[in-house]
Amino acid sequence: MKANPVVRSSSLRLLGVAATILVTSSIYGCGGGDDDGAIVAGAVPLASANTVVATINVGINPAGIAITPDNRFAYVANNNNYGIVGGDTVSVLNLTKNTLETTIQCGCFHEPYTITINGAGTKAYVTNSNASTISIIDVATNKVTKSVDGFDGPSGFVITPDGKTAYVNNYSGPGGVKSGNGKTVNVFDMQSETIVGPPIEVGLAPAAVAISPNGEFVYTINYTTGDPGTGTISKIQTKTNTVVGSPIGGLSGPFAIALTPNGQFAYVTNFGSNNFSPIGTTVSVVDLDRSSITATISLAIQPSGIAITPDGKYAYASNYNTLYTGSNYTGLTAGQGTVNIIDIATNTVIPPSITVGQSPANVAFSSDGKFSYVSNYTSGTVSVIALR
Repeated sequence: MKANPVVRSSSLRLLGVAATILVTSSIYGCGGGDDDGAIVAGAVPLASANTVVATINVGINPAGIAITPDNRFAYVANNNNYGIVGGDTVSVLNLTKNTLETTIQCGCFHEPYTITINGAGTKAYVTNSNASTISIIDVATNKVTKSVDGFDGPSGFVITPDGKTAYVNNYSGPGGVKSGNGKTVNVFDMQSETIVGPPIEVGLAPAAVAISPNGEFVYTINYTTGDPGTGTISKIQTKTNTVVGSPIGGLSGPFAIALTPNGQFAYVTNFGSNNFSPIGTTVSVVDLDRSSITATISLAIQPSGIAITPDGKYAYASNYNTLYTGSNYTGLTAGQGTVNIIDIATNTVIPPSITVGQSPANVAFSSDGKFSYVSNYTSGTVSVIALR
């Protein structure tokens, strides 16, 4: 892969992994707004459904986003793919007012990419995609309490429903087998905060990870080369921590994965090549019981983040729409970012197409399904969408 202004060769992970996001936020109810127009807890936005009601400035290249169980704060990993000194940060958003609460800075952050909050809402886990570590934030103090080494360009973190174990996919970084050459998943003990057991071998370049609702299986989407049809899904049985079955093939530069609430289907965005050519324009629907792609849905340019509403009726996918305008990987230009809505029952795209910021990366939902949050990688913002 070639380096470029948005995605250095050290990191495929310009978009983040929706499947690693713990979405537990709700700020929508009935009532009024405050004097400065911000949405407050219990307020109904004065906007139609599926419209942006707030835009929050965050840090450089926001990627992963996670929301505390008390619905008060969101944590955003600022990937800083430009390498600006001091730009590797985590933004904390006040969801009562939809404003920036504080910015967490730590020398331990190295292109922070995803962020996941535990079920108790006490700790946030940051994957450092350009290093071999994850960093742990104390949510009460917004301080980093520990960094754990032993990974290789970690780019996703999912926690089992019982909260005892996490799984971390290694896309690889500069200190390991080099970016895009990783093919392992580490098992992480949440109590001792250590890696346990040997790494689990999956497909080449595991870009994102998801866990089934019952915790029995972990799925990685493997970018491989980014060429059409080369991407795969690996299935790990958590009881034995082994890969089961054959890889599911036919994906094209897969970037994010979201599972339906019953755990039967996975929706995978086909971003295309990390070099932005060839580009992807589809979402694959995968029957996880039959290990096969059952539908291919056409979207816009470079589908990236994806999440499924808590009721399982709709999937929201962001379209990154960032392309080179010059030859030899020059002139990388972000176009208009959008979010498409997929009707799960029919696997068709339905209106409206929602306009958000530039290079929209990840999509997350509040637990009541009334709000969606989209991190805009190039714009350095988070868009807040009222869904109903």
